Amino acid sequence: METNHINQSPIDLEILIRKLRVEDARNLKMMQNMQRFIWAVAAIYILISILNLFLQVHWYKSLGAFIVLLVFIGYGLRSRIYRRKMEIIDYGIPTIEMLGKAAHRYRLKIFRGNVIVEITLLLLVDIGICLMLYDHPIFSFLFIQGFFVFVFAITFPIGYIIWKKRQKPLRDHALALLKEFES
Repeated sequence: METNHINQSPIDLEILIRKLRVEDARNLKMMQNMQRFIWAVAAIYILISILNLFLQVHWYKSLGAFIVLLVFIGYGLRSRIYRRKMEIIDYGIPTIEMLGKAAHRYRLKIFRGNVIVEITLLLLVDIGICLMLYDHPIFSFLFIQGFFVFVFAITFPIGYIIWKKRQKPLRDHALALLKEFES
């Protein structure tokens, strides 16, 4: 059986572009919602920090709230940058460039270059919460670490499953078409 690759590629490309647009729109909407949530939490921690000053709580609780506030501001700024990148995705650029960018955009995110920044922010949240709940040091430390381990044990597999089901096929299809166009 012979396959006509000339007629097949544009159809595959059109289908891929349509799927990329849907996934990009979904990611943009999710990022907008996440950014609203992050700024809302940052506003709550601003209030907590202000209340801590007026209530004259222990310095470590104020420091913990301030650290968490700074981390959420950092996450808010990072999500803003990511959202802006998502808003300027251009499907009108040359096909090979568009496929390369799509494959890059939908690679497994754990291998990004900014993993160190993510881990640093998470450790700072951990430190901030530990300081805020320092009244019972051993119990609060163990509870918080257990909570973080539980959250990571759930979120990483869920994120991987979502990537594998929704984004990996897009990346694989883009890479296959890119390879086909380049050969």
